[in-house]
Amino acid sequence: MATSELERLYTPSEWSKRYKSEELLQRFFKFCEEVSEKNRRTIKCELNVSYGTTERTKYDIYGTDLPKDAPILVFIHGGYWQEFSKDHAGFSVPLFVKNKMKVITVGYDLCPNVKIGDIVAEIKSAITQILKYAADLGSKYVSIAGHSAGAHLAACLLHDDDWINRMTQQGYFTLLKKMILIGGIYNLKPLIDVSFGTALKLTDEEIKAFSLSVFDEAKERHVSGFKVIVVVGDCDSPVFVNESRIYAQKIIPIVNNVEYLLLQNIDHFDIVEKLLDPNYDLAKLILSDN
Repeated sequence: MATSELERLYTPSEWSKRYKSEELLQRFFKFCEEVSEKNRRTIKCELNVSYGTTERTKYDIYGTDLPKDAPILVFIHGGYWQEFSKDHAGFSVPLFVKNKMKVITVGYDLCPNVKIGDIVAEIKSAITQILKYAADLGSKYVSIAGHSAGAHLAACLLHDDDWINRMTQQGYFTLLKKMILIGGIYNLKPLIDVSFGTALKLTDEEIKAFSLSVFDEAKERHVSGFKVIVVVGDCDSPVFVNESRIYAQKIIPIVNNVEYLLLQNIDHFDIVEKLLDPNYDLAKLILSDN
């Protein structure tokens, strides 16, 4: 495959039917900034709660005036593990807070300042702290959503028996109700041949450890008690659509409740932009247990 063709396949903004790539990205970033800024002004929140030692290892809690037992949606942003921020993940907030669900947007360090393995470890630390927070409050349940690279980071939780066992022993794992993996990418190996992979500085060990869709899972592994929704838009890159389908099939033997959802006329960006719309199928799925 020619480099230019491979590059395009790993550039989701090239596949939207709405706008050309550059205009799409500009509109998306403006949208995210405006919605997020409005959230901070209009929704009761606690910003920059530290879960690590660096400037980016923090999360924001929206809906802090909701009842203590309100369910919680944790949102992990994307950006190819190297850009974007929790501060601009506002599309995940207003509808859910309005429906009595707290939303926590999680930040993390970015490549090339850290490696993907470091980010995975940070996300596990963040979710551990959030689950303890939820348990202490008596929250009804916790759902975890991730977009793009954030979907990969969320999915990494499913493949770490040590972390799952630790959360189970501490009584936290039963709080997890649902995981929503949105427009994710689950095989890292092809990224070494595209420009997005440069900042990741992937080693063979990292590719093997974090390429989730090509894992050889132990047959006796079984993660039960919650649902995983793998969702992608049909106007996303064919690679992202295929990766989502393959990963959904991959986890069926280890997760007892898996749903694959291909959204029509949806691209890599409006798949999360539309989370502001109460009639949007994905938004309704996230709220379905509320």
